[in-house]
Amino acid sequence: MTAKPTQITTTNPLQVIEMPDINRHPTPPRLGTAAEVRMEMARLYRDARTGQMEVGDATRLAYILTQLATLMRIDDLEQRTAALERVLKLEAQK
Repeated sequence: MTAKPTQITTTNPLQVIEMPDINRHPTPPRLGTAAEVRMEMARLYRDARTGQMEVGDATRLAYILTQLATLMRIDDLEQRTAALERVLKLEAQK
């Protein structure tokens, strides 16, 4: 009995699919202050309202910005609390 040769199939090499640069900034937005976060959220809203961005995408990005704003607020409160504690400690030493 002779063995049947196995058929070797060639597969296409991996194709690179180019994704369009949809909703990408030429430079990332500045998000160092609450005002900058607010402006970016307003831009997302405008883009969603005018159809330049899918509403679902804008919603997800706005959620992230909301979380960032919350963390900024927490950080500010922690810094203020630490400053007050330092002042109280100095006053108690007098």
